[in-house]
Formats: sequence, structure tokens, C-alpha cells
Amino acid sequence: MAAPVNSSRHYARVFAERAAARGHGSSFRVLDAGAGSAPYADVFAHVAYETADLAATPGKDYSHIDHVCDLVDIPVENDRFDLVWCSQVLEHCREPRRVLAEFARVLRPGGEAWLTAPFFYEEHEKPWDFYRFSRFGWQHLAAETGFEVVEIEPMEGYYGTLAYSLGMAAKHLPKEMADRRALMAELAAEFAELDLVDKRTDIGMCKNYQVVLRLPAS
Repeated sequence: MAAPVNSSRHYARVFAERAAARGHGSSFRVLDAGAGSAPYADVFAHVAYETADLAATPGKDYSHIDHVCDLVDIPVENDRFDLVWCSQVLEHCREPRRVLAEFARVLRPGGEAWLTAPFFYEEHEKPWDFYRFSRFGWQHLAAETGFEVVEIEPMEGYYGTLAYSLGMAAKHLPKEMADRRALMAELAAEFAELDLVDKRTDIGMCKNYQVVLRLPAS
């Protein structure tokens, strides 16, 4: 059986490709902050790419991580990077404001932070799950840490959020509701496919936000 469609993964990769297109060559430095298994390493293969992660999950391979650290204290000099990529990480950080302040420190003037994080999502990687982020939360964090907001947009449309919620129902409704669970799974697949061709951001709510923040050039 084919894996179910996940429109969020599709749109996250599109966002990563946009970030990667911001620079070229070995002089353009990118930090993948909270890289984990580094699923976007291939997207950034054409630039100088470094990874940072706390590397605290038992059983995971972190041999590829360049900087094993807490993201509030990245062991590099000021102004090292042109771009920080940080995807689905900030919700797992106890102090996201301090993390963004650290990104501001390691970015060059005019550098950018490209971020994604959930707005509507189940608790995961417990107990390391602390926050969800609204559009206004992002604006506040940017202002607190000296960033200018370039973009705060839904990463997927409402159909993607609906597909996620229906998929949760398919998993968690009582077993005696097997017929409804099957219906929820069918509808989840339908709406996930629909989100890829009709990304509706004018209704409902998104599952994640994608955010671009820029440091002032001077």
C-alpha cells in the first residue's frame, strides 16, 4: 500500500528549495539548526552547509552533526552565516526567544532565518514539546529579537489541516467505530490530495506557518 499523502512535507520541501535558492557557492554559509537527520541536506548541497542539534534522542544517529549544542548557545563566532534554516524545531525549545536571539547573533547583517513550526498539531516527541506559534506570536518574537518580518504565511492550506485532523480521527476513534474510522481515513487522503492542487488559505486555519525573518543590513 502506498504511503498516505502528506501535503505538509511537500510544502516544507518547496519552502526549503526557496531558502536554498537565496545563495550559491562555498562563500554562502547556511546553518541547519535542529537538523536531526538532516532531511534537507541535498537541497543545500550547492552552498556551505553546517548542522547543529542537541543530539539528545536515544537511538538516533547524529554522526553527521557539525555542532552538537543547545540552540541557545551555538559554538560559532558572530556573523558566521548568511542563512539559518530551522524547520519544525522551535516548538521543542524551552526558550524560543533566546533561540531566535542566538540566530540573530550568528547571522551576518542582512542575513535571513527561514523557519517553520506548528500552529495546529498533536503533542509529539514528548516531553520535549512546549509551544505552538500563531502569526502574532511570530511577529512578537521577531520584534523581541531584532528581526524584520519578510514573510509569515500558512505552509499548507486548510485542506491539509483538515486531512491531518481526519487522519487523527481514523487512528483514535474507538474500535467499535471501525466504519467511521475507515471513512475518516478515506476523507483524509482525499483532502490531502486536494491540498496539493488547491491550497486554500482563505478559510479555516493552517497546520504550520512558514516564516522568513531578516536582520537589518546595518
